[in-house]
Amino acid sequence: MTDAPPHPAALATRLDHLAALMQRGALADAERGLRQLLAEAPAVAAAHKAMATLALRTGRHPLALEHMHQAAALAPESASLQCELGCLLAHQGQPLPALDYFRRTIDLQPAFADGWYFLGITLARLNRDEEALLPLRRAMALAPGQPRQLESLAQVEFRAGFPDDALPLWQELLRLRPGHDETLLKLGETLGRLGHNLQARQLYVDALEQRPGSADLWMALAQCEEDIGDRDAAASAYERALALRPDWAFPLSGVLGLLRGKAPEPRVAQAKALQARADLPDPDRALIGYELGKVLDGRGEYAAAMASWDDANAARRRMIGEFDLPAQQQRVAQTMAVFDRPLFEQASGGSPDERPVFVVGMPRSGTTLTEQIIGSHAQAHGCGELPDMSLIAHNLPARDGSPQQWPNVIRDLHPGALEQAIQRYLTASTRHAPAGALRLVDKAPMNFHLLGLVALMFPRARVVWCRRDPRDIAVSIYGENFSLSERFATRLEGIGHSINLQNQLMRHWQKVLPLPILELDYEQLVSDIEPQARRLLEFTGLPWDPDCLRFHQSERGVQTPSRWQVRQPVHTRSVGRWKNYAFAMAPLMDVLEPRPRAD
Repeated sequence: MTDAPPHPAALATRLDHLAALMQRGALADAERGLRQLLAEAPAVAAAHKAMATLALRTGRHPLALEHMHQAAALAPESASLQCELGCLLAHQGQPLPALDYFRRTIDLQPAFADGWYFLGITLARLNRDEEALLPLRRAMALAPGQPRQLESLAQVEFRAGFPDDALPLWQELLRLRPGHDETLLKLGETLGRLGHNLQARQLYVDALEQRPGSADLWMALAQCEEDIGDRDAAASAYERALALRPDWAFPLSGVLGLLRGKAPEPRVAQAKALQARADLPDPDRALIGYELGKVLDGRGEYAAAMASWDDANAARRRMIGEFDLPAQQQRVAQTMAVFDRPLFEQASGGSPDERPVFVVGMPRSGTTLTEQIIGSHAQAHGCGELPDMSLIAHNLPARDGSPQQWPNVIRDLHPGALEQAIQRYLTASTRHAPAGALRLVDKAPMNFHLLGLVALMFPRARVVWCRRDPRDIAVSIYGENFSLSERFATRLEGIGHSINLQNQLMRHWQKVLPLPILELDYEQLVSDIEPQARRLLEFTGLPWDPDCLRFHQSERGVQTPSRWQVRQPVHTRSVGRWKNYAFAMAPLMDVLEPRPRAD
């Protein structure tokens, strides 16, 4: 016969005593007392929670999980225990089971702000930003003004492609944290994403008046000046950042990339010395290597330039891994299987809006130049590289209970998903457009993967496919600091395979899409611009405008690696550039397929 469990008052007293022991660091005594208490009262949730707390203090995480599970099971109506178990699971690398406990928490107590918050940040850590928005927004509504909620929601709003919604959150957070550089930098980045570059510059200038010793702020100002198009101001700001933090790879690479062949010799020597260091971290090695290669290329030192790019790309591969060719081949095959001719023959709905123009192709194929030509027309607006189509595809919701992901989700879309996607895209593409703009030009090159979705959303859109000698494309990509997600860019053969897959997919789109697709040849465009520009405008349905030949005089911000090239009149200096690197082109030529032409 077992002893009766302690009286509630006595139990509370014992738990308070044990908690005091833990507070004083008498963990062995506390554990002996807890084990005795659990032997007498194994069904007391508070005792199991206390044991879980002690186990965490002593680094025994499996034991902590065991007792938190028991505590939550013994008190299934306790929202706080379900939430604590969820937090422990998430902390121990089990986010999926954690989600279940956070959902139980808010079912039990819908006004429990922490339950919504932890649900949201766990979804965000699983890269499910679109799903994370609702719980994070709910958490902030329940506990307004909390910096933790504000910051998490602002980050997810920005990543999910809603910078308009992130902006007031960063502004409020900066009000709560005046002088907090990290918050200020996030606010400036958001202003830049929204195209408010002048506001971002003023934000940095004002902050630097108070904190002129902040290298991070000078670096942000330099990048902002580049986006605005002020080369001298950008170079000066990079130098200020370097003066405050010598050998910082970020601004040093900025100076090199900005001035290229005209970079000052002391900075070039500094970059070479950094590159020669065996202990240089790979992120810094990549930054220095890409931009030093451009300097050497500008000086005509082609073997040294290629060696610098080889070093940069080797560092980048160590950071992000190798290009997964089978995965990309499968992605293209799945896309072609889902987006077949019958899908479009049976499609209905979509927007009647004929303003969207999608400029696609491999990076460095002339997409920026093409967008600038159309965007200089009085009745057109250049949107730059909008991330929204990619974000829409990533976050398209399937019907309830369906596990479908892109591209198979297209066959099982949640009702209303396409209409929401259309509105989201139009909001982004018209953000800075004049009221009378007849064409909205999106030049995100990799949208060639998503033209099937484009056709479903905007069946009256137009597509311009930019084409260029693949050898010139490959050299240009190999020497460029692309985003960490672009693994194909770190080997010449990876670039060649990607060009092949792009050609394969574009030929498929030409056969099945209801959209008109214009092939625009870069070499012809830069060799004889006016006839090609007239052809381009005729395709987009716009009358001729001579301003389209004066695009380089535009003061519009350009936020791509081509920003400085398109501020110059058209030239042919980049045509055949690959010949300078013929000695290194074998890996590309071994995989590159013949350049196909339209049937």
